[in-house]
Amino acid sequence: MRKILTMLLPAALLLSACSSAEQGSDSLDDITVTPASAGTAPAVEFEAPLELPETTAQVLESGSGDGAGAVDGQWLRFHYVAYDAVTGEVQGDTFSTAEQTLQINEEMKKADAGLYDALEGAKAGDQVAYYLKPQAAAGASSPADHAQLLVLSIERVKDQATKADAKEVAELEKAGKLPKVTLDGKGVPSVKIPEGTEAPGNLIVQVLDEGDGKKATAESTVKANYAGWNWSEGKEFDSSFSRGEPTEFPLSGVIAGWTQGLTGLKEGAKVVLTIPTELAYVQGQGDASGDLVFYVELTEVK
Repeated sequence: MRKILTMLLPAALLLSACSSAEQGSDSLDDITVTPASAGTAPAVEFEAPLELPETTAQVLESGSGDGAGAVDGQWLRFHYVAYDAVTGEVQGDTFSTAEQTLQINEEMKKADAGLYDALEGAKAGDQVAYYLKPQAAAGASSPADHAQLLVLSIERVKDQATKADAKEVAELEKAGKLPKVTLDGKGVPSVKIPEGTEAPGNLIVQVLDEGDGKKATAESTVKANYAGWNWSEGKEFDSSFSRGEPTEFPLSGVIAGWTQGLTGLKEGAKVVLTIPTELAYVQGQGDASGDLVFYVELTEVK
């Protein structure tokens, strides 16, 4: 089975083996991590080739985060930098993009018990090394991939996101911590993300127009005009307005933030959804990564 964290790695990072060195390291204990400025990957030092008998994860440094550490059901937000463990070359990092996220749960434990053990109890500031041993080569014409080393910098530990109540929404609006959507003369939306503000930890539903038609349930099929932006850059990644017609979809077949955010709304409703990663595209989809903002016009409920 492919290990769970490989789903976060671009295919370009999985290189083919072509050489080996005479000296190197056989332990994660020798790795040193030197933090860098925000938005920049830390400096990671190790002797290549790093060769371990199996996929292994280990906490290199403990952070200063409060609390007892991550427990089952909680989510970790993190950045990582990836290295070719044979050559020692940097293969990429996520420090300049949206945070990655993983949930500590039984599924992770079954997929990769070593990674689960390293991340259970993790706190903000922890540095975790993850050595990924490749699958064996299929034959001489298909050489084995190089092993990889990832160093994860844990940014925060989060509870499972829920739908915020009216009081929480009102407090965030009053504090100027929610996005503002405006429509041009043709009704096409644009958004302004509050500067220097972290996205809310829960699902935020700002109802701009309540509508007066049929009420949507979690099993409804609906039609909607919408546009979506990422919180980190305010960059639009999808819009039915640009296609010139609403999109039809079942609320049971979309991201959890949409299902929860649109359930209970009436046909004709207009809303702004601010959706944390954990209720959106957990592993990201291009610009649709991290916390997201959607403007939605619910045009029909079937």
